Amino acid sequence: MGLPVRQQQDNDRVSSLVKEAQALVAKKDEIEAQLRELEEGLRIQGVGMDQPLIDRSGFPRSDVDVAAARTSRNLVHRLRNDHKDAMKEIEQVLHAVHEASRKVDQERKTTPPTQQQEQQGSSSSHVSAQPTTPFARVNAVAPDSPADASGLQRNDKVVKFGHVHAENHDRLQALNRLVGQSENKAISVLVLRDSQSIDLTLTPKKWSGRGTLGCHIVPL
Repeated sequence: MGLPVRQQQDNDRVSSLVKEAQALVAKKDEIEAQLRELEEGLRIQGVGMDQPLIDRSGFPRSDVDVAAARTSRNLVHRLRNDHKDAMKEIEQVLHAVHEASRKVDQERKTTPPTQQQEQQGSSSSHVSAQPTTPFARVNAVAPDSPADASGLQRNDKVVKFGHVHAENHDRLQALNRLVGQSENKAISVLVLRDSQSIDLTLTPKKWSGRGTLGCHIVPL
C-alpha cells in the first residue's frame, strides 16, 4: 500500500518548498553576480556609489561617462532592494520547509509499525506480519525481579517473546530455551494489557530470587 493521502501531501509540500527555496537561492546568486559586475564597473570609473558626478563648477565630469554611471547606480539600488526581498523570501520558505519536515517526522513517529511496513511497499515485502495472537499469560511477577524491572505485570498476555510467538512456542519450551541462552542479554517482549499492545525489554539475569526472570508464565 502507498502512503496515506495526508502524509503524501505533506511530503509533496516539503518537496515543493525545497524547490521554491532552491529557485530563490538561484535568484539571489544571480542578483549578487549582477551587483558585483555593476559595482566593479563603477569602481573602474572611479566613482563608486557615492562620489560626485559633477565638478566644482556644477558641470558633468568630463572624465566619467555620467549617463552610464547614473544608470549603473540606479540598477545597483534596485538590485539591492531585490536582494533584500529575496533574502526575506528565502528565510520564510526555509522556515516553512522546517515546519513541514517536522510535521512529516512527527507523523512517521505516530504511525503504527504495521502501517509503516505497509507503506514501505515492495522493499519490505519479505517482512512477516507482526504477530497479534497471544500464546501465554504472566501468572505472577516477583518484586524487584528482572521481570518486574522490565515493566511486566501479572495477567499480561504474551504475544511475542524474542523470536518466540504463537506459531513456534512449542508449549513454552522455545521460550525457556531462549531465556536459558540469553542471560544478561536484552529480549524484546510484546504483550497485550487491557487490549493494548505494549513493547517491553526484558533482560534475564541472576538476582536475589529464583531463576533469571522472576516471573511465572503459563500457556494459554
